[in-house]
Amino acid sequence: MAAPIVKRFLVSLEDNKYVGLTVAILVMGAASVMAFLPPDPPPPTKYRAIGVLRYSTPPPIATETGRNLIEQGRNAITEQLLLNDKVVFEGASVANMLDKKPEKFLERINIEFPEQKEGEEAPPQIIRVEYVDQKEEIASQTLDTMLKEMVEQSRLFNTAQLRSQIEALEERAAEAKQELQVAERQFYEYMSQQGSSMIAAQDGSLFASISAAQQQQRELEQQLEGVQSQINSLSNQLNLTPDQAATAAALSADPIIAQLRAQILDAETQKEMLAKDLRPEHPQMKALLQQIESYEQLLIERANEVIGEDDVFEAVPREIRKDSSLDPTRQELANRLLSLEAQKESIARQLQVVRSNEQEMRRDYEQFPTKQLEMTRLQQQLQIKKQFFEGIQARLVDAQSAEAETSGNLSIAQEPVIKEEKPEISAPPNPIIILAGGVVGGVVAGAVVILGLSFLDPRLHTPQELRALLSDRDLLVLAELPWLESVADDELPILTGKNLPYLDVYERCRSTLRRSAPKNSKVVLVTSVSRQEGKSTTAYNLAIASAHAGKRTLLIEGDMRSPSHAKTVQLGVDPDAQSEPLAYYSSHNECVRLVPNVENLYLAPSAGPQRKAAAIVESSEMRRLVEDARQRFDMVIMDTPSLTRANDALLLYPLTDGFIIVTRPGVSKGKEAGAMLDQMVEAEMPILGAVINGVDMPAPEPYQGEESAALPTSGHKSLASASPTLNGNTPSSGEQLPPPVGGRKR
Repeated sequence: MAAPIVKRFLVSLEDNKYVGLTVAILVMGAASVMAFLPPDPPPPTKYRAIGVLRYSTPPPIATETGRNLIEQGRNAITEQLLLNDKVVFEGASVANMLDKKPEKFLERINIEFPEQKEGEEAPPQIIRVEYVDQKEEIASQTLDTMLKEMVEQSRLFNTAQLRSQIEALEERAAEAKQELQVAERQFYEYMSQQGSSMIAAQDGSLFASISAAQQQQRELEQQLEGVQSQINSLSNQLNLTPDQAATAAALSADPIIAQLRAQILDAETQKEMLAKDLRPEHPQMKALLQQIESYEQLLIERANEVIGEDDVFEAVPREIRKDSSLDPTRQELANRLLSLEAQKESIARQLQVVRSNEQEMRRDYEQFPTKQLEMTRLQQQLQIKKQFFEGIQARLVDAQSAEAETSGNLSIAQEPVIKEEKPEISAPPNPIIILAGGVVGGVVAGAVVILGLSFLDPRLHTPQELRALLSDRDLLVLAELPWLESVADDELPILTGKNLPYLDVYERCRSTLRRSAPKNSKVVLVTSVSRQEGKSTTAYNLAIASAHAGKRTLLIEGDMRSPSHAKTVQLGVDPDAQSEPLAYYSSHNECVRLVPNVENLYLAPSAGPQRKAAAIVESSEMRRLVEDARQRFDMVIMDTPSLTRANDALLLYPLTDGFIIVTRPGVSKGKEAGAMLDQMVEAEMPILGAVINGVDMPAPEPYQGEESAALPTSGHKSLASASPTLNGNTPSSGEQLPPPVGGRKR
């Protein structure tokens, strides 16, 4: 068996032989034209101008920047620098090539830089430059112009490098100056703020000030204790607090309050004298009471004016009269108490100020190391900024001085020398060799085109490719079925006549299906992904193999979109089936026919072609037919349309136990079949297995007597007379059809 790629190539050769032949003829024609073309004229003589540049030795240089610049300029000499736009423009102007692309001019130039060889201490200090032209004078002038321009470009490069360094140093010097000014300002501000305290801490005066402040605190605390003892003594004598003494002294010293106290006392005295003789309701008693209330109200108002609002004094007449009753001696003691209280507050404020000053001096003394470190840091920062600025200034001065010493790194070591180059003229190739190569190339090109077209063919051409497609989806390959010859063009090739020896192949397929299918699986649905894959042939021959195995087998033609193939087994279709398909399928005794000459085989011919095939497939009559067949037969095989043509197989599969997928080399398309099988696997549809139909294989030797069991291949009887039914007719084989389970007679 040929390899898949060989088979694919052979199939593509059969389909695209004219395309390959056309390609081969075109290649051979092109070779013929090339073989008889006149030879090309000899190329013109070329002149190669050769010049040498040398790394020049710089004159004595006094600046460091100048020496570094010369060294950097030597390392920067590259082919890109030597062939910059200016050099190319000047050279192209002399060579009269300004109207052409620069790449054309650059193709004529060759630059060789020095390379250090083994054993040499240093590489040669020369650069070889070559230019090729068809005119000797132009080659010399062009190279001479380019050499001078290259030397000038080296000088300009060094000048530009130095100028860029000066500009960078000037910019950096301005930034360094600003940074230095910031560092100086920070240092001077810090010293102006913290300098005095740091000096005091350094010479010991700060420590002495802290000791003096502590001594002053002790003296003020002693004074405060003496004043507080005097205040306590006077408070005990007066039985008043300082705040109460202040209130009593103020009220006692006010003459208006003293007058109001006297008037109230006089009115109360009169009231007590009259109370012995008069009742409280007497008008004179009421007048005295009103007079007393008026005096008390005036007393409250005057007390509030003298004392004001505070939390110590309570403006009640009784309290006012009590607090304003100090005699001169007690009033003097109260004034002394107030004086001592004021002295106490003054001493306390002094003590607080001294303590605050001591704490501040103590903090300054404790922070002295930190301040000293900060001062040192600022000094170091200032020194660094200053040194950096001075270094930048020195480099800037050095670079400005080196500007007068700038020179190039190259000089012309050798003027252009012209070398004549005569072209080598080779003999033209032999036309016979070109023709032979064209023939071979044409054959190879045609074969390559045909092979390329074979990979564009979506079909799978070998059983190996189909097995790989099915195994990738874990589908069982039931058998590889042979290619059978049909008796007539309008009939299916079945196991009769010359095809009978292949019965064993289908028997192996049937037995494999029996062993691999789930238990009690009776009804199988045969379909294919696309048309022309042989699903109907497989269904018919699988049914014949099952019948030969002694199983009562029913073949249902479920393809309502195509005519019936009953003619293949010498059966006809009811003339009224196409006009009344539902009535036809409801009468099981009429639609199920016994196949003549094949024992145990029955056929339910299709009522197609039908325009409303889906309605028939989904009808209850079709469902009852399948259910009835499941009870009456050992094996039921249903032939359905291909999956890409219609969904009839998907509508019928719930009535069956699973699918048998038919594939065929040279017909099945890989992507199409793979996508459809993936959908079925993802939907968990029961696929019992697949067969590979139409495989080329040798016919096995027939068994003795097998030919006599074949269906007749010629001399058919009339289809009407050779189509026994269950309407009381006895089949020619002598076997009665199993009794019906249900169904409607028409």
